[in-house]
Parts: sequence; structure tokens; C-alpha cells
Amino acid sequence: MPEQIPDHLDFVGRGWHPLLTRLHEQLVAVSPSYSVQQVKEKYGTLRIHLYTGMLRHLNLGNTDWPDPDQAARYKDEDDAARALVHAAEQESARTCEACGNPGVPRDRAWIKTLCDDCAGHR
Repeated sequence: MPEQIPDHLDFVGRGWHPLLTRLHEQLVAVSPSYSVQQVKEKYGTLRIHLYTGMLRHLNLGNTDWPDPDQAARYKDEDDAARALVHAAEQESARTCEACGNPGVPRDRAWIKTLCDDCAGHR
């Protein structure tokens, strides 16, 4: 079984876990065997890198190019997954990484997206 988002929750704050869990459910609907390359926080927002569709095909060691119909299905899968990931990354910029309440990016020694309460505790 490939590593998926639930295997990578500990790489970011608990406030983003519900967002990532929802993203996982959405991804499974469009790319059931997607796998995670990386989940991290950078500049106060989520960064999610996946293997779906064509990348997954190549990452599994396939050296043959898929037939045109399969290549089209891979493209549709990749496009759908990319849109879901983009939406989640954008949502993370409005969600406190620590608690999940509405937050804003705060520029300190490093940028973190936090709500007022969590920003006051840091």
C-alpha cells in the first residue's frame, strides 16, 4: 500500500489535520492509489507533493509509455488531483496551523499561519 496523507499528518501542525484528512478523502475519489512524495509547511502554508496518474505510473518503474486512452485518463486524474491540492494549500493560508481556527500568515522569525490566540502564545 502506498504512503498517503494520513501517514504524513505529523509533518504539520494539528490545526491542519482536518484539512488534510478531507483532502485525502477527495483524492481517493479521483486517484485511489495516489502516493505522497512530501507534506510540509513552507512560508506559512501547506505544500503537498504527490504521485498521481502519469507520475505514479513512472514512479512504479514503468518504462513503457501508456496508450493514448490511458494517457488521457492519467491526465484527467493528474488535473483533478492538482486542483484539489491547490485548493487545500490555499485554504491552509486562512487556517491556523496550531488549532484549526481562522488564521492569517504572521511574519516573525519564520512565517506561520496562526489565529490571534495561538499567535499570542508563541
